[in-house]
Amino acid sequence: MSQTSFPYRKGISKEEINDLDLLYYQGKITLIDSKAKLDKYTRFPDEEAVIGFDTETRPSFKKGIQHPCSLVQLAFKDEVVLFRLNKIGFPSVLKEFLIHQEQKKIGIAIRDDLRQLLEFSTFKPAAFVDLNLLAPSIGFENIGAKSLTAMILGKKISKRQQVSNWESQELSDAQILYAATDAWICREIFLELNSKGLVAPGHLK
Repeated sequence: MSQTSFPYRKGISKEEINDLDLLYYQGKITLIDSKAKLDKYTRFPDEEAVIGFDTETRPSFKKGIQHPCSLVQLAFKDEVVLFRLNKIGFPSVLKEFLIHQEQKKIGIAIRDDLRQLLEFSTFKPAAFVDLNLLAPSIGFENIGAKSLTAMILGKKISKRQQVSNWESQELSDAQILYAATDAWICREIFLELNSKGLVAPGHLK
């Protein structure tokens, strides 16, 4: 693809990102933080071909200390589902999504996310697309959630809640919105790139 036909900016500065309007998820959010809520969850992988994926982990401010993954977010067309692993463990229904070979899971910098999840259970992740790997392969010079959202969707996202305590007894409204947005934008970015014909079959694994 030539420079003139590329439909997005390839790079962007922090100052330019800060000037953009704020983008956040405004749809349905389902929080699964108890066995009772998990038992009522009925969505299955075959229902949708593309989902957004992200995780959150309680930050550690001491060298050598790492906490297990606290939250997994799956973004669908009509809702974002948040699984609080510190409350419910690693459920089989979540594993079904992560190993489903036909359903694309879209995330950003997913290697460490999957490494943490594999500490809960042995499984073979399938059909994951890392936007941090896809973006440079099609011409973008910046990567990361903030830059990709700005260049591709034309908005900025807040990362204010990133280092909050994800193992709190109750998640705040701000944490829930942040977590949902992070997974949702992955799906939106991928669908936007795909609509422009920029996601070749070779990019999908």
